[in-house]
Amino acid sequence: MTNKAQYKEFCEQHHLPIFYQPWWLDIVSSSWNTVIYKKSTTVFGVFPYEIKRKFGLTYLLPPILTPQLGPWVVYPDGQKTNTKLGFDKEVMQGLIHNLPKHHLSIIKLHPSFTNTQPLQWEKYSSSVKYTFVLRGIENNKSSIYEQLSSNTRKNIKKASKNIEVSSTEQVETLIELSNQTFSRQGLKNPYSPKVIRELYHKIKEKNQGDIMLATDENGNNHAALLLVWDKHSAYYLIGGSDSNYRNSEAMSLLMWKAIEKASLMVDNFDFEGTMLESVERFIRGFGGEQTPYYQLVKSNPKWLKSFFGIKLDLN
Repeated sequence: MTNKAQYKEFCEQHHLPIFYQPWWLDIVSSSWNTVIYKKSTTVFGVFPYEIKRKFGLTYLLPPILTPQLGPWVVYPDGQKTNTKLGFDKEVMQGLIHNLPKHHLSIIKLHPSFTNTQPLQWEKYSSSVKYTFVLRGIENNKSSIYEQLSSNTRKNIKKASKNIEVSSTEQVETLIELSNQTFSRQGLKNPYSPKVIRELYHKIKEKNQGDIMLATDENGNNHAALLLVWDKHSAYYLIGGSDSNYRNSEAMSLLMWKAIEKASLMVDNFDFEGTMLESVERFIRGFGGEQTPYYQLVKSNPKWLKSFFGIKLDLN
């Protein structure tokens, strides 16, 4: 079996997050691959990555619209803590040593993976990033609402007077509102419209996502977001709002309705947080738990890390 075939089988046997699924990677990357670590015939570790080549250099990166991707380890039953740590080292080194030769590698670990020491021993530098996660949300709407900040509740009530939120298939509206949001920040939207369209159609086919749209009584589109989910968690992936209606607080209502929807299916809501202070303030108002995750970088030559430094700090 090829590595990709083994990886697909591994994902079918274990509950990996949506961003690790082969069908997701097929859409967001034309050049992804994976390394496998197995003992006898059992796969215990995988490491999916996207490989890019430019200016004679090779890069291993998380693909676009994939906020977490890196090594994933499955442990034998009944391992003690010290045995588990040793197993981490064994599997991680086995995966790293089988990666293709490269000049720069960037890994954004899933928040559940906290043992970065084996990667640091392999000369990866580590930095902490943050997301916000609402936990225990399944069928627990009233309790979640109580955790919202007073300002967030006020904004939701304000928007509720004039704004309706509904599911929609208007993927072009989502793209346009996302473009406007990036434009206000003086940035070009990094998300390819083609990829967003393909991703939306696939998650609808699999019943693992939805576009939610906030409109007023005159049919004006105020804001939209793309919500995706897997067996355990829902994720706020893409959002955008119209510059002409920024005072309507539609995004607050939209986010709350997304949380309500997620609470009917899963137990966690991940805001896929940011290091930007203004965005962090908005997300924090929804009462999520600040949750660290690790970004790891390895470069040779070392100046590559500095060259990519600005991009590495963007979420």
